[in-house]
This record gives sequence, structure tokens and C-alpha cells, in this order.
Amino acid sequence: MKNKFRNTFHILLFWAVLAILCGCVGLPSPATAPAPLAELPASLQFPDDIGVETDELAVAGGSLKFSGSATGLDYIKNEVLPIGGEFFEAITFGFTFNQGVDDAVAAILSDLSVLEIPFNPVTVFYEVPGPIGGIFLGNGVKIDFSDYDFFGTGTTLGCTGCTCPTGCDSVCPSQAPIADLRPVCFRIWADRNGDGEFIRLMAGFFEQLSIEDDPGTPENEKNPGVGTYRVRLEDPPSGGDPPFLVTHFGADYNHRDFAKPLDKSTEYFLSVAFAPMVSFPDATISTVKIEQQALPGATSEAQLAKTLRQSVKQEVYSDPEFDSTFRYIARYRTDRNFWSGTFLDSLVEPGMAFAPPPPIDDFTAECAQLSTAIGVDQGTCVDEGIDVSSVPFLDLITTSDPRVNLPTDFPSIPTF
Repeated sequence: MKNKFRNTFHILLFWAVLAILCGCVGLPSPATAPAPLAELPASLQFPDDIGVETDELAVAGGSLKFSGSATGLDYIKNEVLPIGGEFFEAITFGFTFNQGVDDAVAAILSDLSVLEIPFNPVTVFYEVPGPIGGIFLGNGVKIDFSDYDFFGTGTTLGCTGCTCPTGCDSVCPSQAPIADLRPVCFRIWADRNGDGEFIRLMAGFFEQLSIEDDPGTPENEKNPGVGTYRVRLEDPPSGGDPPFLVTHFGADYNHRDFAKPLDKSTEYFLSVAFAPMVSFPDATISTVKIEQQALPGATSEAQLAKTLRQSVKQEVYSDPEFDSTFRYIARYRTDRNFWSGTFLDSLVEPGMAFAPPPPIDDFTAECAQLSTAIGVDQGTCVDEGIDVSSVPFLDLITTSDPRVNLPTDFPSIPTF
């Protein structure tokens, strides 16, 4: 039974996690508000899209397209040609796990985004009776918006303590300076079995809410904001024997920089941990981060540098020296036709990673033409400013890391 379950899990994990769902964010000082006021909606809504696009490239074959610019013909990359380029699998792997992150994040947020919770200074607790659909929400949820210690530092986040982002002392306005908006915290318990037993499901905060602002800055209009969440799933979901599988996942997303509206990032964490003797290795912890940064003088998303990273660590509970890891870095520009990457795979069970790496040889800081995946001299990527030699790997984290666990300041049963 163990082997049968493990083999099935290895084959289906990447997309099964997405079906189940159906990247150390701090609180920087408030940014200076632009002249227009933020238009606050009537209700608090969870964002439904915090993806960072890499869909200007696709794995299907075809021809490379061009567009004119003031400096000549710049590449508009829409495909990596499957013509035998030695870095084809490594390049397209990055776009594959980026799409996987987008799908995973969208799956949980799509369930929560259907909730329209009033902006109200007296709304500290909120209950949604079931059934309300969605695997996470199931048969009902209870939400506590009180301020709490998310990071386990002994200090609360400084959230408003209610659903109103301007504070809980007066009527919530329909407009407010962006600098006046404060974080909103949440802790969610779910009745996943429909038996009236609410268990911890999700915790997080909106550092900056998803709001509409000045239409003159379309890059961040209807933005998904800045925030963090963590989720825990047990199988079986509650009661009875200890779970044989515990899945933690979460995201840190930053899609709201007033000084640099084109810059954004999403970091995703996934920990899949089995009870002892259920699977080998016992746990696999994956971290993925997708970033885009505007190039100097950029005025559109056609002038960005994008960085894709994934790190994976596998654990054996009885052997702290067990060594099984994967590290990947890739970087490219949307206005050029070159790619730089590193691929280092020593996973014992690669199929258990969030995005299983392809079976290719390791390499470090290689450079390739992006459209053909054919290698070129590393100096080309150095000249283009995309060489990954000095780009740090994401951390290799363990199942005890707070980034893949619910906060300790999260009562096991609802607070109301």
C-alpha cells in the first residue's frame, strides 16, 4: 500500500496539489500617497490574482516575432523553439513552475475572493455558514480580524483589528489617502467535514489592500496589493487518528510599489510531510520565487528583467544528515533574446518537488539564446546584465521553518 500510494503521488503531485487547492514579508514604512485618494470598495475582498506573467514565452514551436523601437528591432519573445537547443528543457521548466505557482495561488484565493466582507469598524469576527463551495471553505468558515503576532516575535503586526483599513474608531470611509491605509489581519477556521468542528486553516494579512487608484497609472490599477498567507491541510482533515499527510503552503506577494509600479514578486512555499514509514523521503519542502523588475527608464512591461528561482529540500526524520536538494535560477529580459540559468539537481525523489525538475545534467551560470535554447558565450549574458553568477539561491528550508507553518499565535479553536 505504501509503494502504491507513493508512486501515484510522485506522478500526480505537481498538478494534484493544484487540484487540492480548487514567496519573509516584513512591514515596510508606509509609502507617500499620490495626489488622488484611494477609492475603497464597500467590502473587503481577497485578491484573486497575484501571478507574475511569463506567458510571453510558450513551449510550442513557431516563429520569433519582432517589433520596432527607437533603438532598432527588439525581440518580442513568444516562443522557445523545440529545435534541439541544449537548454530547452531548463528554460521551459522555469515557465512551467511559474504557471504552477500562479495556478496554486489562484486556486486558494478564488475560493476566498467570493467572500464580500463589509468594511466595518465593528466587524472583528465574521462567520460564513455552509455550504459555501470550494474545497477549502467547505461547510463554513469563521474569520477573526483581530491584530496578532504573525511572525512569532512577541509583537503584533499593527493591524487595525477589524475589517476597516483606516481603523476601528469611526465609520469606514469610501475614500482615503493611501498612506492612511493600515494592514488587515485574518485567521480562518474551517468546518471541512461538516460536523461542526472548526479547525485551523489559514492565517495572513493584507499589508496593502487590493484597491483601485489613479487611472493615470494603469500599471497598478486594480492591483492585488501586498500580503502574506499560510495554509495547513491534514489528511484525514480532523479528529480520530493523527494525519498521515500534512500539507502546508503559503505565499508572500508584493505587487504594489508606488515608486516602481512595474516591479512585483510572488514567493510560494509548499511543505508535504508524511507520517513516519508512509513515504520516503518523509517530507519535501519547495520554495519558488518569481520576480520582475523594471529596467532603467522602463515605461511598459516590454522592458523588464524577470528572475525565476526554485529550491527544494527533502527530509528523513531519522537522519538529519540526509542530503537531497534541488536549486534552480533563471533570468532574462523581455526586450532581449537571451537567458541565463543554473540547474543543480541531487533529489532522491524529484517527483515529490512542487515542480519536478527534468532529468538533465547540472550546469552553473550558462547563457543561451532564449528563442532557440542554444548556448552562447557567457559574456553575452554578462553584457546584457542577466548573468546569474551572483544571484543567490533561495533558502533550503525544513518542515520546522515558520514559512511553512501556521503562526504560533493561532488558537486551535475559533476565538468566537
